[in-house]
Amino acid sequence: MFCTAFDFLFPTVYADEVEVQPEEEEEEPEDLKPIIAEECGNTPKCAEAKHHLHDCEKRVSSGSEENCVEELFHFMHCVDECVAPKLFANLK
Repeated sequence: MFCTAFDFLFPTVYADEVEVQPEEEEEEPEDLKPIIAEECGNTPKCAEAKHHLHDCEKRVSSGSEENCVEELFHFMHCVDECVAPKLFANLK
């Protein structure tokens, strides 16, 4: 049989020559952030920001031309400040 440089560098491998090991599946850890964020959003510390956000949402649904981006950012900032230490304490 005639052998080229390509055959030497990239030999043909047949399926019966390769031993395939099944991969072990790692269990995906549960994401705790949504659970902790929900709890933090309901704390008294974030109550004022949540109240302002809900008031803004009511005005918008009543036809106001404003948006609630600023109120949302204030609320999310409060939630994130509460979530961060709790979430990072659970990391390995």
